[in-house]
Amino acid sequence: MRKSHGPGLAVTLGLTAVTAIASPTAVAGTTPGTASAGTADTCPSVVALVARGSEENDVYAPSPANGHSNGYEGETLHRFLTYATAVHPDLFGSDEPTGQGPEEGLGERAVLALDADHYPARFPVGEPGEVPDPATLAGGVGMFIDSMAQGLPGGVRMVEQYESSTGCRPDYVGLGYSQGVAALAPVQHRLASEGRLRGAVYLGNPFHRVPDLIGGGAMSTVPVHSYCVDDDFVCDPGPRSALLAVQDDEGAGAHDSYFAGAATDPSTAGVQERAAADVFAGLIR
Repeated sequence: MRKSHGPGLAVTLGLTAVTAIASPTAVAGTTPGTASAGTADTCPSVVALVARGSEENDVYAPSPANGHSNGYEGETLHRFLTYATAVHPDLFGSDEPTGQGPEEGLGERAVLALDADHYPARFPVGEPGEVPDPATLAGGVGMFIDSMAQGLPGGVRMVEQYESSTGCRPDYVGLGYSQGVAALAPVQHRLASEGRLRGAVYLGNPFHRVPDLIGGGAMSTVPVHSYCVDDDFVCDPGPRSALLAVQDDEGAGAHDSYFAGAATDPSTAGVQERAAADVFAGLIR
């Protein structure tokens, strides 16, 4: 969640909306990215289906570090993939793409991120250091609800479009951060019911309440690794985490900190960071 400030009421309203909209049973059927992660001749056996956090709308160039994705993995999961490929350098193909699409150089594994057309990832609630006024707050919550209304069926549509356009029918691993965890829910439940979801890795999961996970249904049949850092107000809520997020003029407290150091210097990674990368590597191999 980038630059999401004044989080108390905004996050309470937003997470309430996530819980209501992203029910495990709610399976529904002008950007530079594409929905292609392979062709019939170069189909990956496994695809990481990725959904970014709120307001993480920068687009990244394809590279071996992000699995030659379409660029919509967002800042936090881009850091995660950068770290994961540093400690597991064989995860994705090492060849540089030729410009024909993100399927180039992928090998047996690929990354497909929900793009802005399928999932806007919006939740603007003010600028750094700003306490949002009621109108700004209401507008931000409204955009968040609209983002979820598009994102929940958007994941299903994106997978359908990818498989239809490429002829590929791979297994999947879910990879979500913050709001993106909710956006993945319907498509993951469908894939799990088809026996094509190997598992999921989540960061800053709004359905995580330390030490437990909220959920079940079809996802209870696959491995789910949910990584929550201490004092992340989204998954470790309480007065302390909320206060630290409010006081952070640069971001949203611990919620913005996932893999910030490890992506730059893998030797600084903590035990939980390495565990999340190892679980992801084990699922996608």
